[in-house]
Amino acid sequence: MRFPRLLTAAFAALCCTLPTTAQKVFGGPDPDRKSSTVFVFDDDFHAHAGASISYSAPKWDDKYNAMLPTLKGKNARLGKNWWTSLDTIGTLDIGGTKIEAGNYFLGLHVDQDGNFFLLLLDAKKAMKNAVLPFPAEAMQADAKAPLTLAKDSLKESVEKMEIEISADKADPATGKFAIRWGKHELSAKIKLTLTPPKK
Repeated sequence: MRFPRLLTAAFAALCCTLPTTAQKVFGGPDPDRKSSTVFVFDDDFHAHAGASISYSAPKWDDKYNAMLPTLKGKNARLGKNWWTSLDTIGTLDIGGTKIEAGNYFLGLHVDQDGNFFLLLLDAKKAMKNAVLPFPAEAMQADAKAPLTLAKDSLKESVEKMEIEISADKADPATGKFAIRWGKHELSAKIKLTLTPPKK
């Protein structure tokens, strides 16, 4: 009866002396967290479509201009800190790519020709697999939507990144997705699937 106790004590002592990996904590209130939301509803407040983007806005630095060519063939984060996320209650078309209703995490991809794409990761799948927004190479997109880069198109430099989703008031089924940072804009036309009100 004595041997098992000695073995248990020795094992416990060994576990206590094994080297442990240093753990670091980061987090807390995020003053840079922003959102952009679009609703389409009728006079009786029945929702026909809706989408919302939440993100933390990084600051622009002019040295990023020289880094644009180095992004070719790579993934990149969109925003900072926690994931930039998209929630949509109806089917959404971004730049010709159909996005089913649901919750998504967002990133960017630049192909070898310098074309930009919005990466969409199924949020539930990413959480289950403990995928974080870094390193960006780990992003395995469930959908990819083309974006158009309008370089140096903005009159005023946008110091903190702005991401906007909007619908055309004259034609609520259409709209725009846009990312503005520095003097550049990435954008795509969007189409909202307007669903009839639920009875």
